[in-house]
Amino acid sequence: MGLLISKYKIFFAAAMMLCGFLFPVLAIAAGSSASKPLPALPLSGTLDDTPQTVTLCAPLNIRYSVGNTGAIAVSNGQLTIEIKAAATGQLVFARILPFTMGPDSLMLDNVDFPQGEYAVTLKASAPDPEHQSVREDTLDEQTLTVSAPILVKKGNSKMLRVLVWLNRTGPAVHRVFAEKILKQAFEDDGVYYTTVDSAEDFTNQALSGVFNVAVLFEPDELLDQSDWLMDRITLGQGLVLIGSENKARMIAETFGFKFSETLTTAGAMLQLTEDSGMELSGTIPVSGRILLPRKKDATATAVFADDKRPAMLIDKAEKGRVIVMPFSLTRSAQDTGLTSLYSLLLRAAVQSAALENDEQAGISSSELLVSAPSGSVRTHVVETLPAETRVIWTNAGGTVKNNTIFYDLIADKEPRKLLYVCRPPAGNKTPAFTEVFYECNEKFVSQGKLE
Repeated sequence: MGLLISKYKIFFAAAMMLCGFLFPVLAIAAGSSASKPLPALPLSGTLDDTPQTVTLCAPLNIRYSVGNTGAIAVSNGQLTIEIKAAATGQLVFARILPFTMGPDSLMLDNVDFPQGEYAVTLKASAPDPEHQSVREDTLDEQTLTVSAPILVKKGNSKMLRVLVWLNRTGPAVHRVFAEKILKQAFEDDGVYYTTVDSAEDFTNQALSGVFNVAVLFEPDELLDQSDWLMDRITLGQGLVLIGSENKARMIAETFGFKFSETLTTAGAMLQLTEDSGMELSGTIPVSGRILLPRKKDATATAVFADDKRPAMLIDKAEKGRVIVMPFSLTRSAQDTGLTSLYSLLLRAAVQSAALENDEQAGISSSELLVSAPSGSVRTHVVETLPAETRVIWTNAGGTVKNNTIFYDLIADKEPRKLLYVCRPPAGNKTPAFTEVFYECNEKFVSQGKLE
């Protein structure tokens, strides 16, 4: 009896071993059959001619092409175009299209899904007679970047805020030429300037802290005091002194410049030096009374073309700069019949003298660069400043209401400069923020805020 039981145990163990060997083999065989991929549809497709970048509210033409790669033509089925967010896979657009061979396209009138990165996918579905089913394959996929139609950047270029003291007591023809020189030099969207015609008005305006460059344009008065102006220059303000008559000469001498007697009244040719920093080159004729300036450690920005003696000097005064031009711009313009040469010279001199020092003066200057990379778009730019900010000036037809500046413009590929000068409330460090709107289907849509 014991022997019989032992035989059964041996048989049972052998059977279990045999089953353990067979079952994995069967499982592997069955698994191999189930995981065998179905053959791909005999189709190919491309999205090669579809743009990979588009802006909001702009049309998007999805161009695709489908071809047959098998011996038997696929005659029916459907095509699908999908657009999904690249990061999350969220479907933002899908369209089922009739099955067609060859090139075709699908036009979206305007893109209205959010800015970001997307994937555009072309799929095909067709009957599979062998497996009695409908098969769907991805034929092609490519990336799509959706960007805002308006690009806004904060600029950092030096903004000119110019106070001009202009002599108005000379001959009328001189005033006409002087005013034309000033207009050509400064009346564009990039310069804020104010003209005064007396020493008292000049002093009051210069002490306001609004301006970063002062121009004494052939003055016919002396300042009652000049210590305050010297102080402002050492703190970072620029000064341009123009003229060779006695009042202009005496003011320049208070800043340490010395002059030789009149060189000529017949005229001379000045040559701008390459290291002057004035971003101008070449020669320019001047006439009338011309003085020879000198000052220790000052740099010549122009010399006389014939003998290379200094004709214009620039001198650093701690944080500020002083430029001396001891000749008459108005007389030179009148004798040559031109004003553009002298407006360029004046503009270059002011740019060289300008040094920003807004924190000391309590004045803020800001620049926004607005463009439309894909072409013209009507745009609203709303700049909101801290409460109780006083807006002193803005360009580009900006409209000011309380502490908000509103710009209405056509943005284009070339960046447009939006500039403003303001005085924030003392101690308020709240930053301004910019909100941009673009026109889409005759309505303005917010693009968001730019801190």
